Order: sequence, then C-alpha cells, then structure tokens
Amino acid sequence: MQIVLDATSRVAAVHADGQDVAAAYPGCVCVTLPDAPVEIGQELAVDLETVRAAARAAIDAEAEARRQLVLTPGAGQMAAYQRKEAQARAYLADPVPEPADYPALVAEVGITAATLSGVAGLVVAKADAWQAYGDAVEAARLSAKKAVAGAADAAVVAVVVAGVTWPEAGGAV
Repeated sequence: MQIVLDATSRVAAVHADGQDVAAAYPGCVCVTLPDAPVEIGQELAVDLETVRAAARAAIDAEAEARRQLVLTPGAGQMAAYQRKEAQARAYLADPVPEPADYPALVAEVGITAATLSGVAGLVVAKADAWQAYGDAVEAARLSAKKAVAGAADAAVVAVVVAGVTWPEAGGAV
C-alpha cells in the first residue's frame, strides 16, 4: 500500500501499490508500507530511512521525467544521436572534410539543413543545449538527494522534495 504523508507526517492519501502518485501530492512523500489500517489525517510514524528512500526514488524519477521532455526514448536513438554528435564535432574540426567520412550527417543534408556544414552546426548546437540542460537536471537531482540525506525528519524530507528547483527544458532539444 502506498501512503502519502504530508509535511506533518499525517496521512494525506492511501493508494494501491504500483500507482505512480507522487506528482499528484506536491509537498508530500509517498512511502510503500505493508497493508495496515490507516485513516486520512492520522499521524503516522514511519522510519526516517524509509521516507528518505522514497524521496530519493521520487527525485530520481522526476529527473528522468525532465530528461525525457527533451529526449527521444530508446537506446538505439541515443546511439544515433551520439554518433551524429561525434561526426559533427569531427567534421567541424576537420580542415578538409570529406563527406564520405561523415555518413550520418550526409543522410540529413536537405532535411536538417541545406548543407553538410549546416547539419554539423545544428547537431552540435542541439547536443550542447541538451548537455547544459542535462547538467542542470543532474545538479538539481544530486543537491536534492544530499538535502534528503541530511534531513532530520520526515517533515524536512517532504519540504526538500517539494522545494526542488528543476530547470526548464526551454531550448534543450
């Protein structure tokens, strides 16, 4: 059973296992506990490490959801992006580039940009934007998890989770 605890360690809601409800309860922490009779509003003492573990999992899940705002899912797609980025950076650094050395970029000429140079420039710009955004998400994630580790009680954990300042996706595509 998932129990949603507010910042005062009172039960705000109860849900069946397997439901992803954390986002629906800002300022609260969702913990999974064995089935037990609980009532909304009831104060519930939960082991602090259980609360911390739930908060860490929620922080990691939110960071991944933020990353997915700007990524196409799939390991194969990520490999394609990495290959194009490597070719684009190599192309831009090559004083006399031969198109045959950059097949992933050649495949996009006329689609992404009109020229091979244009494709390479756009691929690098998008990669740089993604990396800056990904770095900001990672900084927010790690800072929040550090604060959770140092939280003195469940109320502080809930405040930390609710107070994470996540970066906006903006131009990171």
